[in-house]
Amino acid sequence: MKWNKKKICILVAVAALLLVANICRLIGNCGIYKKQAGLIRSFLYIVLFATWGLSAYSRIIQPVTRRYLSEIAFLMVFWFVIRSLKFHIVSSELYPNITRYLWYLYYLAILFIPLLAVFVAISIGKSENYRLSKKATLLYIPTTVLFLLVITNDLHQLVFTFPKDAVVWTDDKYGYTVVYYFLILWLFFCALTMFTVMYKKRRVSGTKRMILLPCIPLVALVFYLILYFFRIEWLQFIAGDMTAVMCLMYAATLEICIQCGFIQANTHYMELFDASTVGAQITDKEYHVLRSSRAAKDMDTKVLCQTARGPVMLNDGIRLSGAPIRVGHVVWTEDISPLLKVLDELEEVKENLEDSNTILEEEHALKKREAHIMEQDRLYTIIQRDTAHQIRLLDHMIEQVETVTRDEERKQLLRKMLVIGAYLKRRSNLVFLADKSSTLDAKELALTLGESLDNLETCGISCGFQMDLKEPVLSDQMIAMYDFFEKVVERSLDCTYSITVYAGKTDDFLFLRVNTDADTDFSDLASGMVKTERDEDEEWRLTLRLSIGGGDQ
Repeated sequence: MKWNKKKICILVAVAALLLVANICRLIGNCGIYKKQAGLIRSFLYIVLFATWGLSAYSRIIQPVTRRYLSEIAFLMVFWFVIRSLKFHIVSSELYPNITRYLWYLYYLAILFIPLLAVFVAISIGKSENYRLSKKATLLYIPTTVLFLLVITNDLHQLVFTFPKDAVVWTDDKYGYTVVYYFLILWLFFCALTMFTVMYKKRRVSGTKRMILLPCIPLVALVFYLILYFFRIEWLQFIAGDMTAVMCLMYAATLEICIQCGFIQANTHYMELFDASTVGAQITDKEYHVLRSSRAAKDMDTKVLCQTARGPVMLNDGIRLSGAPIRVGHVVWTEDISPLLKVLDELEEVKENLEDSNTILEEEHALKKREAHIMEQDRLYTIIQRDTAHQIRLLDHMIEQVETVTRDEERKQLLRKMLVIGAYLKRRSNLVFLADKSSTLDAKELALTLGESLDNLETCGISCGFQMDLKEPVLSDQMIAMYDFFEKVVERSLDCTYSITVYAGKTDDFLFLRVNTDADTDFSDLASGMVKTERDEDEEWRLTLRLSIGGGDQ
């Protein structure tokens, strides 16, 4: 926690405000302008906690943490408003029941401020879309129950008891019952839970010692509540305002957490922007530069304006991009020369592949002349017929690669082309092998599926494969198993994160099982040979079963 001139000034201002508020309290206790001094004191505290809440809202990064801190500040302001109404606005002699219920309303803040502090600790480090877990929301139940018992105390007196001979029940003469002690224990539990969670989530190096700093206000608060419970006279004189003490201690605890880095704040965004290695600039709506990082280069306003229509290519493979923000625009430069180099290499690879394809065709023509021409034509007809869909799909992807402008989309299309290309290669290989032999070694299936799964992993899909087949497999059955696998892959290529394949054998059947978390419907694949199941985790289990004798199940 670093101190600077601004922080010192804020600390001095807060100390001065608290000093004035305490002086107003002492003046009021002496009977001098008691009502006016009390209202001034309440106003000062309301301003203090409202300002702190607005400050926390503007500094905190995480939306959920920011919301909980704002709710804590609101409850503090609410507490002081209720207390001001009770002591300075509503007459306890004329409206004793109203003042008693205003006293009961104190416990809305007393109970929920510690609970919200626990939620602040839990939300630290979470994403912007984080929502409180169901287990954590269960903490609302005891807190709400305790508050309802307090607010309905007149019906059962399970929290506070009043003298039986009292004509009017007030907070001047009352006692405590067992529920009140449970309430105190619940407050201690919330405080302990808050710092246990924060200690586990500490981020800043060396915070093992700094974790003690936020504990200081809470430990002081615990001792204060104990002494306040026993109604120590000197404490009542020096710091008898429990509302102010409790709110100050919790606000101090949370503010120390912010200053120590336990709660992430955006107080150093400008320094981070200046030191950034990204050449970025913030402009107004007319593209006049307002803020620039050290790595940014001076750009002409006309060039910056061109980013409104899309990225602008500069010299040496530098791309200038822009995006609108609330105050204007943000523009930044990127060195995409490595990507351009990769694209050139891919283009060269494409040309080489085209040349290689020509050579392969010539070699194949030679083989056709050496073998039976009609038989080879039949094989190619089978391949073309069985893979026509994949060929059309590959042609479509090639057209997309030539038209897509975003590098990431182009890379993704190239990865998908690898998957389709692997299928075409392996499927063709199986056709040729099947023409030579009616049975194929089980290792051929492992190599075929393994190459396809390797290419799927280049698309960012987590893959797994296990095979328990060791004996030779009928070539037609091996082709059927690979076609079934490819059909599942093509239908889920854009909507899956993981896929596992298991090939095995029972007494009567060969089977290929594909498990995938794809967000698509495979139920239409179900047939006598294919079984489709979807478990409670929304994961699909697709099983192809083939009779060992060659028949279908």
